[in-house]
Amino acid sequence: MLYPLKKENGTFKRISWSAALDMMAEKIGKVLLQYGPLSLLHYYDGGYGGLLKNLESRFFSALGGCTVHRGSLCWAAGLAAQRYDFGDILSHPHQDLINSSLVIIWGRNPANTQLHLLPYIKEARENGTKVILIDPLKTASAAIADQYVRVNPASDGVLALAMANIIIGKGLHDPEFVRKYTTGYDQFADFCSEFTPEKASEICGLSAEKIIELAEEYAWSKPASILIGIGLQRHSNGGNTIRAIDALAALTGNVGIAGGGASYANFRVSHLVDHAFLEGKDLEPVHRHYSKPEFARNLAELKDPPIELLYISRANPLVQVGDSNAVRKALAAVPFVVTAELFLTDTALASDLVLPVTHLLENIDLFYNSMSHQHVVYSNKAIDPPGECRAEHRFMAELADRMGVKGYPALSEDELITRLIRPLTLKSGITLQDLKESGPLLPEQGDSIPWSDRIFKTPDRKYCFYSTEAEKNGSGGLPVYNKPREIGNVRLIREGYKYWFVTPHPRDSIHSSHRLPGIGSSPLAYINKTTAAEEGLGEGSIVFVETKRGKIQVIITITEAVPPKTVMVYEGWWHQSGASVNKLTADYRTDMGDQAAFYDCLCRIVKTG
Repeated sequence: MLYPLKKENGTFKRISWSAALDMMAEKIGKVLLQYGPLSLLHYYDGGYGGLLKNLESRFFSALGGCTVHRGSLCWAAGLAAQRYDFGDILSHPHQDLINSSLVIIWGRNPANTQLHLLPYIKEARENGTKVILIDPLKTASAAIADQYVRVNPASDGVLALAMANIIIGKGLHDPEFVRKYTTGYDQFADFCSEFTPEKASEICGLSAEKIIELAEEYAWSKPASILIGIGLQRHSNGGNTIRAIDALAALTGNVGIAGGGASYANFRVSHLVDHAFLEGKDLEPVHRHYSKPEFARNLAELKDPPIELLYISRANPLVQVGDSNAVRKALAAVPFVVTAELFLTDTALASDLVLPVTHLLENIDLFYNSMSHQHVVYSNKAIDPPGECRAEHRFMAELADRMGVKGYPALSEDELITRLIRPLTLKSGITLQDLKESGPLLPEQGDSIPWSDRIFKTPDRKYCFYSTEAEKNGSGGLPVYNKPREIGNVRLIREGYKYWFVTPHPRDSIHSSHRLPGIGSSPLAYINKTTAAEEGLGEGSIVFVETKRGKIQVIITITEAVPPKTVMVYEGWWHQSGASVNKLTADYRTDMGDQAAFYDCLCRIVKTG
């Protein structure tokens, strides 16, 4: 997409940037005058990791505020969990894996989704570190592990609690660490006692002996590291699952030591960016919040004031949000929808105005990754933007000028980045010029071990087996286990919805960003040979996969990488492919963090006839 497009009578028409910005200025001005800023909704996501595109938040703050989401579609439950446990989200540097006796990769698939981690895992194994992969799916990461352990879907929390029970019962915990640096241990130990190996075996599908073996090996292998993925918390009990795994590290004293840790995400570098300026907090905006997984429901229910204008950026909610049929209806009910995009995605096609924006190679920006690594990277422009594509911060500045809005900076990229990295410069002396000259830069103490001082950022400065903050927020003080909402649902199973529907991240795309129609292979559904026999299907069979919310058409491929009673389809397919997976999922939320619980989903297989 190379030019601004305006929809007229259901058909897009090319218009100039001047006309597009005039239209936005007029629409926004009328909404502000009649309803106020809360009638503007800004929907965004992580389709682009650079700093400058996040300046959109400051633009809306300069308008007075807007309606904006809480939570996320992918990782917020784990973030909330680790804040309850540790007080912040910090991971060990990848190079620290060489200090580990044991690495457990739990629900993570670095072979497909985190390639920069692989050299460190390989080096650790070459130096004698044992690697265990725990996952319902036998992913490509099984090839880099010494042992693969298959658990039943959504049972990881039960396995962790049973392992904790065994570690406590056999006296394999670290009593000094627990006594000095944790709180709530007695309550946690008492709660764990009900998760016997035998009880856990019935739920997670491992033998009691295997559960005992895992617990003992983890406790004996100190220092031991756990690398936690985002897939295992895409259930309604997702946050508590992360909390149960965190507790294993704290029980055994694998916190604050080289080679240890429960590494999920890493906010060390993000603290060195001026997010307050980025978000325009100095402008004192007003905000109304809704839960991101319930995007469609909230679009329909927000009435005082109603949503009159929706601006979407770095996201494709019509493909990525649960229950996409409901999302389509909700979008159609909004009077004016603007989407800033690289391509004519499903969401762009459902919009009234589409603005062509730059790719990361087409503009200057600064990148850092809160998911794992701790580097800051200055990204120079590699090529000129095609057609009339423009960077968001540039046309936002022009729009602010058109509207006479104060507070949005009309600065160059270098000036903006210099302003945004002020905390980094003040803390470490690193300037923009340093970033330009150094390549990927690890800020001061970037290779340090989290919590090595044993002072946590929780209210009592201790690790929290029992979290009063979680209790206060309604999530419960202890990391409990609750079954997913649909798994085991007798009524659904009677109607034939008996297969767990799982939609992991594809290897070759950032969610839906590169799943262009007509490019790549056809949508596939992966099933086990047991499931294939039960349904009378062979390799290449064309079927519908259905839930109570919709159906998609896919081609069957049979593989032992998927467990029985499971249907796996990679997420990200556009609706034009016929296999947009969120036609099937619900808008369920996790137990904490306002995250989408995509994996609380049962499906059935129907032959096309």
